[in-house]
Amino acid sequence: MKKTIIAAAACVALLAGCSAEKDEKIASLQGQVKSLEANVQHTNARNETLQDQVTELDGKLHDAETEADELRLKLQKASKDDNSEEVARLNKRIGELQSEIDRLKAAPVASEPEKDSTDPAEPTKTPVDPQPDPELQRKLEDLLPLVKGETGSESLRKLQTLLYSADKATRDDYIAKVRKWVEDEPQNKQARMALASVLTTRFQDLKNPMDQGALATQIKKETETALEIDPEYYEAQHFLAILKVNYPTFMPEFTGADKDLDKALELQAKMTWEDRFADIYSAYGMWYRKQEKYDEAAAKVQAGLDHAPRNQGLLDEQQAIEDARKAAEQEG
Repeated sequence: MKKTIIAAAACVALLAGCSAEKDEKIASLQGQVKSLEANVQHTNARNETLQDQVTELDGKLHDAETEADELRLKLQKASKDDNSEEVARLNKRIGELQSEIDRLKAAPVASEPEKDSTDPAEPTKTPVDPQPDPELQRKLEDLLPLVKGETGSESLRKLQTLLYSADKATRDDYIAKVRKWVEDEPQNKQARMALASVLTTRFQDLKNPMDQGALATQIKKETETALEIDPEYYEAQHFLAILKVNYPTFMPEFTGADKDLDKALELQAKMTWEDRFADIYSAYGMWYRKQEKYDEAAAKVQAGLDHAPRNQGLLDEQQAIEDARKAAEQEG
C-alpha cells in the first residue's frame, strides 16, 4: 500500500502518545507535513514531480522494512518449531527485502527538470529557514505556567501540538526551557513528563535511524524517571506503554510492553473514565496484532469498545486486526 507523508506524520503523533482533541491533532499533523515537505524541496521552486517520487520511495521503504520485521518474527517461530523448510524460505525473503531496503536508501533523489539552455543563468538561491511566528511564541510562553501548575495533561498536550507546528529554532528554544525546569527541579515528576513529551517533537528533525533511536532512549529515560518518582503517575504510565508498543517487534521494549499496558489499565480502573483511556486498549490490540495473535488483539479492542463504542482509534484498530487476519488466512 502506498504510504503518504501524512501517514508518516501520523506515526510520529502515535509514538508521542498524543491524545489531543481532533482539531489539535489536525493542527499537529499539518505542522509535521509542512516540515516534511520542506525537507524535499530543492533550492529552486517546489517541484511536484520530485515530491511524488520522494513520497513513493519513502512508502516503498516503509513497506519493505515493515514486512522484514514481520518475517523476522515468523522466522523466530519457525526456528523454535525446527521447520527447516520454512526457515530457509523466510531467510531468502528477508535477504531479498534487505537488498531492496539498501537499494531504496541509496536511491538518488530525482533532479529538477533541466532548464532550457537558452534561458539566462539564475543565481543560486540559499534555502531560507522558516521564520519564528511571534503569535505562536506568545502562546507557548502562556502555556508553560499552565503546564507547571496543572496536575493533568490537557495543557501539556496543547503545548506538544503547538511545538509540532513551530519552526526548529522555536522548538529548540522551548525544549531548552523545559530542560532547565528539570535541572532546577529534578524530583518533579511533571517536569520530567513535560520534557519527555516535548522531546517527541524532535523526531521530525531527524532522518538518521541511529539519531532517532537515541532520542527514543532519552524520552523513555525521562518517562521512567517520572515513574520512579511516583509509581502511580498515570500520565507517565500511559505515555510509556504506548511508546513501547511502537518499538520494532524484535526490541526488548516491545516484548515487555504488556507489563506497562497492564499497569496503565490497573491505574485506569481506579479513575473516572476518560476518552483517552481508550488509547491503551487500542495499543494493546496493536501489540497483539503485530505478533499475529489476532484473537487476543480483538478481545482487547472489544474491551475498550465496551467502554467507548464510538472511539475512532479503537474502531480503526479493530479494522486493522480484521484486515491482518484476512491477509494471514489468504497466505495460509
